[in-house]
Amino acid sequence: MVKEVKMFTIVCDGCGKDVNDDTEYSGWNDVGYLEEIRYEADWGKVNDEHYCTDCFERDDDFEIVIKNKK
Repeated sequence: MVKEVKMFTIVCDGCGKDVNDDTEYSGWNDVGYLEEIRYEADWGKVNDEHYCTDCFERDDDFEIVIKNKK
């Protein structure tokens, strides 16, 4: 049987990279758990936008500075 399931992931607003790239997972069934996944992957978040480690850096005040944005 083939069954459709709804899954969630985070995609970088800078380059389009998926937070699950280079992992054994393709998504999560709990959207609330994604914040923990983002934090563990060291991704940045500004308002509702997410940035992978290639697309942001932190300034001297530890504020996020966006390097790449589509």
